[in-house]
Order: sequence, then structure tokens, then C-alpha cells
Amino acid sequence: MAEDDDQRTEDPTGKRLTEAREQGQLAISREASTWVLFIGIIIVVAGLAPTMAVRLVNTLRVFLEMPQAISLDGNGLQALLAGTLKQVGLATVVVFAVLFASAVLGTMLQTGFFASLESIHPQFNRISPATGLKRLFSSNAIVDLLKSFGKLVVLGGVVFLTLWPVMLSLPASGGHDLMDIVAYLHHEAVHLIIMVVVAFTLIAILDLIYQRHQYIKGLRMTKAEVKDEFKQQEGDPVIKARLRNIRVEKARKRMMAQVPKADVVITNPTHYAVALQYDGGSMAAPVVLAKGVNLIAERIRELADEHKIPLVSNPPLARALYETVELDQEIPTQHYRAVAEVISFVYKLKKKKF
Repeated sequence: MAEDDDQRTEDPTGKRLTEAREQGQLAISREASTWVLFIGIIIVVAGLAPTMAVRLVNTLRVFLEMPQAISLDGNGLQALLAGTLKQVGLATVVVFAVLFASAVLGTMLQTGFFASLESIHPQFNRISPATGLKRLFSSNAIVDLLKSFGKLVVLGGVVFLTLWPVMLSLPASGGHDLMDIVAYLHHEAVHLIIMVVVAFTLIAILDLIYQRHQYIKGLRMTKAEVKDEFKQQEGDPVIKARLRNIRVEKARKRMMAQVPKADVVITNPTHYAVALQYDGGSMAAPVVLAKGVNLIAERIRELADEHKIPLVSNPPLARALYETVELDQEIPTQHYRAVAEVISFVYKLKKKKF
């Protein structure tokens, strides 16, 4: 297994990452999710709790301060209980809604919108005691234990360092006004919350980076796997090269079949050959039917000889036409004069009127 891990040196491809995501394998930091939930708790405690507490107190005040005003008939008591239950239920629903939204948001911020049925399929191998013991004493479990211990030490240290000065100053605050003491404790409580949030934020960021690293590391591939995937996506290079050669050969045969229709073949005289066709009644300019270099040029010249097509040696024009004009395209205007002279010469040889 260690040797196999040593061979996994390549970063996962996009296809590998997509397949892992479809199977429910995602880099999720529990610390980051807990951090979002912790922020949700702070919102509930600091923002919503005071308002909800005031409403509940106002609702319950009749029970505490004016119990004699409670109507004991069916409708009065029923309305009072319904109003009380409504306020309690509303407060409970709001709290749970915020906490639920925080829990969902903590995951969605890391994974985006995601749903996979693969992750909820039953995995009976997890029921095995041997598998459970192996998972319990695995390296990942040990790392999680060390992370939890480290988190406890960091947060405990932050709380201790924040509260220690407060504890030292409490004996000296005995002679101060009660409201001043309450304001001081409130200030220190806010300071403690801020320090804990900052510490937890750093822990969440570090754990998120670690989880992403472990996720990528777990999906690394061997060079052979990368090559196999490339072959699956792009096709076997050998087969692709063979198919490309077949297409080139077919195109070459089609091109050679056009050579007998040419009026002239302009040559280098040995390295280049360009076959031109011109019909003054239907063409605005001569068209390149075939072109080639070396062996292909030699084959074009052989076909031209077989079909009594004139060969005209003009190295600059042959190279220019080969490099600038594609098959079945008319020659550009800058070559009109040179090609016109060639075709005029050929027509004179054939005793045709140009």
C-alpha cells in the first residue's frame, strides 16, 4: 500500500475530481462547519435572544404578577395558553431555523450546491467490527484526535489568557458601583467572545486547508492512471495516429484523382508541384487542384506526364502557390500575372486562344 501511495505522484484530473464529487467524496472541514454554526449561535444569543426574552417575559408576566387576573373559564384560559404556546413555539422555531440554516450553510460554503445518492447508499462493510476497529485506530482517527486535543488546548488557552486578568481584578472591584461592575463584566464578556471567534476562525481556516490537502492527496493518481484516462477521453494515440494517416491517405487519393483535370503543373522542378485548372468561361481565376512536395510532387508530375499535361518549371511561383493557396481555392491576385503568363504559354502550346 505504501509503495502504491509513493507511485501516486500526479494531481487528480478534472474527470477524477468530478467522479469523486458524484460519489459524495468532498473536502469538508468539520471545524469550518462548526465555525459557521458558532456564528449562528452568537447571532441567536446576541441578536434574537433579547427580543424573544422580552416577548416571553411579557407573555408570562400575567402568570407571575397578576395570577388573579387569569380567567379560569374555558375560553379565557384556552386563549392565554394558546398565546403563551405561540410565543414559546415562535421563539423555538426561530432559534432552530437559524441553527439549521447555519449548519447547512457551513457545508454549502465548502461544497456549493450538491446532492448525491451515492453517499446515502448503505455500506454493510461499516457494520463489521474488524472494519470499525481498523477505522478507530487508523492514522486518520489519530490525526482527528490530535486535532481535537490541539483545538481544546488553543481555545482553553485563549479563554484562560482572556479571563485571567479579569479574575485578578475582581477582588479590587469590591468598592465600585454595581452597575460599573456589570458594565465591566459585559465588556470583558464581549472581549472573550471576540477572542474565541478569532481563535476559532484561525482553527477553521487551518483545518479547511488541511482537509483540501488531504482530499487532493487521497485522489492523486499514478502516471499509468493518467495515461489510461487520457486514452479513454482522447482515444489511444496509436489508433488516433492510424486514423489520421488513413484520413490523410484518402485525402491524398482524392487530390491525385483531380490531377488529370489540370491544365498545367508548375514545378520547382523536383521538390514542388502545383496542378492548376482554368476555365475562362466559369472561373474568375485559376484553381489549385493538387499540390505537394518531394514524393507527392513526383507522383503529381508522373500523373501529368501520363495525361499529357504540360509541366512548367517556375520555382518561385511553385513555392509561393504551395505555401499560400489551399486545395480547391483560386489563386490570390498577387499571382495573377505570373500564372497568366504560364497559362498563356500552355495555351499557345496547345494552340488554344487565351
